Amino acid sequence: MARMRALWAGGFVLLAAGCMDGSTDSGWGPSPMAAAGWEERERWVSPRPGVRCDRLARVCYDRGGPELSLTREYFGRSAAEDLEDRIGGNWRTDTRYNPKEGVRCDVEDQLCIKRGEPDYKNTRQQFGRKPALAVTEPDGTIRPGRRTVCDPIGQVCEKNDRPSVDRTRYVFGDRAARNLKSQLRD
Repeated sequence: MARMRALWAGGFVLLAAGCMDGSTDSGWGPSPMAAAGWEERERWVSPRPGVRCDRLARVCYDRGGPELSLTREYFGRSAAEDLEDRIGGNWRTDTRYNPKEGVRCDVEDQLCIKRGEPDYKNTRQQFGRKPALAVTEPDGTIRPGRRTVCDPIGQVCEKNDRPSVDRTRYVFGDRAARNLKSQLRD
């Protein structure tokens, strides 16, 4: 981690030196990236999962958008202050984000959509068990996997047309799994 920060610091010195000559990226001079000795592919870095940082703009993003604390952590207080000046106090107004390609999640609704349909798996990953239980099929069942069908009323899951204690525990919790296990013993 210290080595990564040292490399970033060296890059910032180069960036600052390249930008201090007064040139702008107007097409008449070297771009700030070229002046800093970077290639375009080096502009974006991901210091940890779920975080992307733009080294040129000195801004870090998480799933929700620009993030002040991450920007401060990786680029320093002045970069965070610059970001706060640009985006103002109420900057997380868009409650939707894309955690991965083809999936759109909404923080207010606590729901993820995949291929135009509510998606149990991604909703569960992003928001937890309770919001995911609201993702039901038109017939009222929950389908957390290809061969798994769950009945929210009876709180029982079947995998490959057989009751599954593990799938029941995953979808409905320990109490439902214990109930199913006791029913299977009888």
